[in-house]
Amino acid sequence: METEPQELYDNFYVQRGATSEHRIKELKLGISADRLSCHKFIVNQFRLFLSQAAYILMLELRAFAEGTRFEMAQVSRLRETIIKIAAKITVSVRRTLVELAAHCPFRDDILLMVQRLSSGRQLTFS
Repeated sequence: METEPQELYDNFYVQRGATSEHRIKELKLGISADRLSCHKFIVNQFRLFLSQAAYILMLELRAFAEGTRFEMAQVSRLRETIIKIAAKITVSVRRTLVELAAHCPFRDDILLMVQRLSSGRQLTFS
């Protein structure tokens, strides 16, 4: 190759990992899709299927986070700050009430995402 090594690294190698490598890392670290330790193939296949479904849901959640601090967040950050949050949930016949703590650091972002989710916009899986 006639290209300088640094230029080849910057323009080819680094760009190659910009999409696929990050998605694989999100699946492995954010969703734990690499935990396939069962002895039976079908069980591991089902675990991987559930991990993929969780990943797709997290991507959709990130799409609803447009304009917030979470619009470019990795799956692990979404999981830690939105899914694993302490809240009081009250279920009645007509509604489900989710009460966040008074000093929740991401309260406004979460409320905006909830409004978008409840607006009737359909989830799109492509």
